[in-house]
Amino acid sequence: MKKSLLILLSATALMAQITMSEAQMKKMGITVEQVRMIKSEAMGPFIGTFDYSDKGSRSYTLSGEATVAELMKQTGDTVKKGEVICTIASSELLSSSYELSDLRNRLKLAQEYAQKDQALYKDGVISLRESQKSGIEVLSLKSKVSEIENRFIFSGADIQPKNGMMFTIRARQNGILAHAPLKAGEKIDPFVPYLKIASANALSAFIKIPPKMIGSIRKGALVMDKTGAEAGKITAVSSSVDVMNNSATAIAVLNVNSNNRAGTSDEFYIASTQTDKWILIPRSAVTKYKKNDICFVQTPTGFKPQTIQIQKIYKNYIAVKPEGLDTTTKVASDGIITLKGALSGLGFE
Repeated sequence: MKKSLLILLSATALMAQITMSEAQMKKMGITVEQVRMIKSEAMGPFIGTFDYSDKGSRSYTLSGEATVAELMKQTGDTVKKGEVICTIASSELLSSSYELSDLRNRLKLAQEYAQKDQALYKDGVISLRESQKSGIEVLSLKSKVSEIENRFIFSGADIQPKNGMMFTIRARQNGILAHAPLKAGEKIDPFVPYLKIASANALSAFIKIPPKMIGSIRKGALVMDKTGAEAGKITAVSSSVDVMNNSATAIAVLNVNSNNRAGTSDEFYIASTQTDKWILIPRSAVTKYKKNDICFVQTPTGFKPQTIQIQKIYKNYIAVKPEGLDTTTKVASDGIITLKGALSGLGFE
């Protein structure tokens, strides 16, 4: 036997209560969605791609060609200072390591001779000019040693070769591996960054902005994610338009969030200078009743209609004033026709 549900109406139609169980909701195809809060006059949604900014980051390059021999870390991995990222094969680094070893030996001998010459000068055996020659040789060798050592520091490689032409690449700072080789056997071109270690809090969103909206985006504007939560702030806005995609780029430095990964994309909203807050509800949740815009708010026993004041209409959502709604509110997003029929006194089974 079919069981009819009673529609409990108060004196005011818009305060009607519709009693409904979870089983009845499922049977009638009624689903709910939690609302979200955004800043008023939030523009969007815009698509932003995650990447790490150069601030707080360090890139490594080589002065000669090399080949990746083995990978221990992948792009996106967290690294600590001193951890091995990969090993590479490089004939140029091998040559530099031999040259460095030779220079260090020569420097050691030169320093010994300089100490002896200094002692001989003090004893009056040799002139000041003669003693200075060995000192100048020491300074020259130190400069050459430092220059070659900097090649290894710049490249990120250990100074000593691992085996033959193999060199170990270690992280020189804590952070996120923002860029790394993809696989063993990959070629590393001269002076092209093959590694980038970024600060964990240097993640940015590069947001595409339609040309007609460039003037509405300001540096310092708040950026919200698609849930309405604050995600970061705009730090720069390009004044030109990329002809390839007909859009400008706004850069937002994001709050630390381990769920965001470089190379992925997401939706963002950018706030205007106003500070009011709006509630975002699905467009499918909004309907008309007696010339009023309403939605159906879920209650412990079913649903109640709620008048709303529409502020802005987006592609999939509608922004409304928060009166009667908050971030814990759930509204019916499907099955609105059934609920509207019940509200009109038609009843349902």
